[in-house]
Amino acid sequence: MGELFERHYPSSLRLARGILRNQAESEDSVQAAYLSALRHLHCFREDASFKTWITRIVVNCCLMQIRDRRRQFTWANLGDVERTDVVSILAARAPTPEETASGREIASAYSRALAKLPRRLREAYSLRHVSGLTLKQIAAELGLTVPAVKTRLFRAQARMRWFLQPVRATRREGPECLLPWLGNRTQAVGLSNMRL
Repeated sequence: MGELFERHYPSSLRLARGILRNQAESEDSVQAAYLSALRHLHCFREDASFKTWITRIVVNCCLMQIRDRRRQFTWANLGDVERTDVVSILAARAPTPEETASGREIASAYSRALAKLPRRLREAYSLRHVSGLTLKQIAAELGLTVPAVKTRLFRAQARMRWFLQPVRATRREGPECLLPWLGNRTQAVGLSNMRL
């Protein structure tokens, strides 16, 4: 168990830093995630890889950390309104209910689309876009060549675009600003001619 934790800890920390943008909070979240994983090890189903399981736990702990940040109160003296930091505190706003609902809808559609990918494509896609590994690291992790990883990533991204087409059509501002992990917006993929 310790060997598994040691092997995946650096990538979990990178992932947490990418989400939280703060070293101390990232370390706290990863530590909480690994503690939770240790407590709930009996719940681990071996139909998925350990890396996928621990990555999901780390992401959930990071999201809880972000929610906790939003609940913290900052007191401001209204007599000091001339100070710019007080004005910025008062001007801060929470997302509207529409933005929150839209975000949940997009996250749900993304999760469903990711679940539809075949396992070999989903593994490569998750290692690249969730864990942030390089092509060489993914190739080593999956026992593939770099060109094979590139092919799997290209096919996974094309399928994700296809699966998310209904969501993309309903968004006025375009999916690329909401789902940056889908790849380059200028890259045209002929999905109608492609075997999915």
